[in-house]
Amino acid sequence: MSNFDLITHFIIKTNNPAGGIEDINEMYRRSPVSNQLWADKRPDMTKIDIPVFITGSDFSSIHIMGAEWCELYCDPHADKELHSHFDKYLRGVDNDREKMPKVRWPALQFGERESIDNIELADFPVPNTQYKEFHLLGSDMTEAPASKTGIVSYNSEDSNSIAEFAHKFTQKSRLIGLPKAAPRMSSPSHDDMNVFVILRKRGNDGKLLMHLTFPFSAVPKEYKTIEDILENERASLNLHLGSVGALRASHRAFDPELSIHEQFPFHLNDKEEKITPGEVVKLEIGIWSMGVDFDAAFPCIAEYSAFLATWLGHEKSKVEHRIHLGPETPIRVIFPYVALSYQVRQNNNPV
Repeated sequence: MSNFDLITHFIIKTNNPAGGIEDINEMYRRSPVSNQLWADKRPDMTKIDIPVFITGSDFSSIHIMGAEWCELYCDPHADKELHSHFDKYLRGVDNDREKMPKVRWPALQFGERESIDNIELADFPVPNTQYKEFHLLGSDMTEAPASKTGIVSYNSEDSNSIAEFAHKFTQKSRLIGLPKAAPRMSSPSHDDMNVFVILRKRGNDGKLLMHLTFPFSAVPKEYKTIEDILENERASLNLHLGSVGALRASHRAFDPELSIHEQFPFHLNDKEEKITPGEVVKLEIGIWSMGVDFDAAFPCIAEYSAFLATWLGHEKSKVEHRIHLGPETPIRVIFPYVALSYQVRQNNNPV
């Protein structure tokens, strides 16, 4: 069940077509590519000419990128800050709102470590970001281009089947911004593929780490570590695995002029370009924004699959997906490196 279905069926409590709730699943069945129906739901951001308080989350996998400010639920200062914005621009109160930095971002640590919050940034994407390219080679991501050809595959009909590539950091690094994956892939026996890429953090003990989506101070006392959370209590609402990118191969066309950044292609979704079974196609997959610190010796893992835990539809994927490696089919994963020296605002007061 999708998050939309959950809300309509159990919160709004309507299954009545005449109840005023659009049937998104049926709309998608009738209109699987972009048309006036979907275009009408996209706001024209250029028409906004008033001060806007924009909030979002790097780790809300049931919403679109940057759509939810989870801090508002559990931290009193967030509520006060929102009120200060309204006081300034709706009531004309003379306060320090305009002294706040344009952008603030967290750097997640994962595991039992609290995130580093309120990192002050001049803009987003972060100016002077160093975009480093890594190439897939065997089971690794390396800065050196691949010199040998090869194929790594996974079963697109098995939710546990993944292709995994690792890069181990040699020094403490901070990634804030938009990552991107650009694989060359094929399906030997089908005309389409759903491809998901998730960037995960692995501890130096080899275990994949998770991020708790609210402060540890809000956790019931019986939970001492994330591992104490029972399997049936783990969900995308309380645990974040990593930033995700997704693309359907037949929707791979994109428009660079409409893209918010070359790291995040704007896919038009206005037509289906089916692939020929066995044909190798290049996919440009924008990955949702991230802010993560990596210590030396902690690997970043790029997992390729046909599934995401919160979205199990796989009607466009069949049997095997192949990732083609080598000098003739170069594959890149691009990470956004930023300086570790940006200031952190304490309690939203001037540093």
